[in-house]
Amino acid sequence: MSNMKTIRNFFGVGILFIVTFLIAGCGSKNADEAGADASGREARKVVVGTGAGFKPYCYLDENGNLAGYEYEVLSAVDELLPQYEFEYQTFDFANILVGVGAKKIDIGAHQFELNEERQEKYLFTKESYTTFILRITVNKNRNDIQSLEDLQGKNVQTGNGSNASYVLEQYNAEHADNPINLVYSSETSEQQVNNIVNGTYDAIISITRVVERLNEEFGDRLKTAGEPIASSNTYFVLNKDDVQLRDDIDGALKELKESGRLAQISIDVIGGDYTTND
Repeated sequence: MSNMKTIRNFFGVGILFIVTFLIAGCGSKNADEAGADASGREARKVVVGTGAGFKPYCYLDENGNLAGYEYEVLSAVDELLPQYEFEYQTFDFANILVGVGAKKIDIGAHQFELNEERQEKYLFTKESYTTFILRITVNKNRNDIQSLEDLQGKNVQTGNGSNASYVLEQYNAEHADNPINLVYSSETSEQQVNNIVNGTYDAIISITRVVERLNEEFGDRLKTAGEPIASSNTYFVLNKDDVQLRDDIDGALKELKESGRLAQISIDVIGGDYTTND
C-alpha cells in the first residue's frame, strides 16, 4: 500500500511538472508572436497612409500589392526601427492629410511638400527624402505658354490639396483681377495626357521626371515649359503630437542618406538620384 501511494505521488508531481512546462511554453510563444523590439517591449503598430495610383511613387503592382518609392523608403526606415511595425493602407490623396489630422493615420506618405498652411496643421519630418521642382506642363505642340502669367484665363488641372494647387491658389490671390482657371479633378495619367492634347486643359503642373514617364507610356506628347514655378522637398507628414515618431523617422532617414541606401532606392525605383537634386 505504501509503495502504491509513493507511485501515485510521483505520478501526480510528474503531471504537474508537464502542465506547468506546457503553460510556460505557451506563454513564451504568445509573447514572441506579439512582436517586440530588442528591449523586449511590444512594437507599436504604425498606420501608414499612402496612395495607389501615382506611379512610380505609390501604386499597386500587377498582383495588387503596394509598390513604389514611398513603400521602399518606408520599408527601409521600418527595418531600422524595431520599436515600430508599419502597416500600409491606401487612400485618395486628399484624404491622407485628413486621416493624419484625425489620428486615423500615423504617417502620411504621398510626396508631400511643406507649405505654411500644412505646417500649421501637421508635423513634418525634418529630413526630406526627395526633391520636387514644379513645372508648367503643356501639349508638346504649344509654344504660347512659358509662365504663370501666360496661364491667366486658361484651364489648368490640379489635384485638390496638392502643393501645386497651393502655389496656383496663392498666385490667384495676388492676381484676383485675372486669375488662372483651376480645374480640380482626380483622374488617371492617361486621361490627364489626353485632356492636355485635346485642349480640355491648357496645362498641368508636374515635374520633369514624371513628364518623361508619361511620354514613355502614352507617346511623346508633353513637355515642360519655362522656368520652374516652385522648388521644394518632400517629407513624411504626422500628427502634431507624434514628436517621438517623427524624431525616430528622421534618425532613420539620416542613416539611409549617409549610407547611400536612400540614393540607391531612388535610382532603382525612380530612375535617378532625386534625393538631392532634380
